[in-house]
Amino acid sequence: MINRKLVLVIMVVSIILLVFNTSFSQELPRIAVVGITSTAPGYFWRSDSPLSLGATDLMINALLSTNHFRVFERAKLDLLLQEQNFQNFSGLVDQTTAVKLGKMIGVDVILTGSLTNIAFAKGGGIKIGPLNVKKSSVKVVMTIRIIDVTTGEILFSTVQEEKASKSAVSGVLPIPIPGGIGFSHQEAVDVLSAIELICNKVVLNIVAKIDEKNIAVSSAPLEGYVVKVESTSSGAITQVYINLGESSSIQVGDEIRIYREGEVILDPKTNEILDRELDLIAQARITTIKDKLSVALVTKIFRNMPIQQLDIVEVMR
Repeated sequence: MINRKLVLVIMVVSIILLVFNTSFSQELPRIAVVGITSTAPGYFWRSDSPLSLGATDLMINALLSTNHFRVFERAKLDLLLQEQNFQNFSGLVDQTTAVKLGKMIGVDVILTGSLTNIAFAKGGGIKIGPLNVKKSSVKVVMTIRIIDVTTGEILFSTVQEEKASKSAVSGVLPIPIPGGIGFSHQEAVDVLSAIELICNKVVLNIVAKIDEKNIAVSSAPLEGYVVKVESTSSGAITQVYINLGESSSIQVGDEIRIYREGEVILDPKTNEILDRELDLIAQARITTIKDKLSVALVTKIFRNMPIQQLDIVEVMR
């Protein structure tokens, strides 16, 4: 009897923890960090450079440390960018590109950043044998933006400046950077140290704004896209597979609407996305939810056009 009660208690606790963890993860906004680059005069690097990869990882670590975000894995993102010919860009990702990326990877927002100035300064030092030990410092200026992938709206934008200072030892081999730029190992460490300070400061600011509901990324509409379409020979029954699975908040019985994206309307002066034309094609109901996708049965047809891969899906709540 005691063993049975103990087993029952363990099962109940396990179910409660499972429900809690699932609910918590569903509430977290999904974010992808797109390679942090540099357009600083004299220190230009692209998204495939070692310093870009290092800076991107520092931002990802800062986001993960807050437990406020679900961060898209960088390795998977890099592979996707290569497949879609988005690789090796420089500077901030524009709003149109952010919308395209968001549709492909199923996130709520894109974080993008670029260094706009890097300034080194060296002070006096002492000589120890054949080495000159000097005090060095670097000042880094960095622009960071968060873009809503549904609308292309810039939700957050900031320019931050930080300084890092360490001892530098002459004679250290340079780190090769695409474009012919060479940092000493210590200079690269100083730059990344300043970037880390900026990342931590900015992420804490973002979290504070989310908690104050000044940035409503967690309440963004649940959107995805069609990955596969199956129809009977007569066309009377159509099933669609969408890229929203168990990690999203989608549920069996949810109604979804399927749209075909039309023209993206841009402001001719600022290049800001003003609107997207969306044609409503069909409505469907979720019947099955799997790990990385869901299956829906089409219940209404609004336009005489076939549903296709990458058609936009919006969950009706």
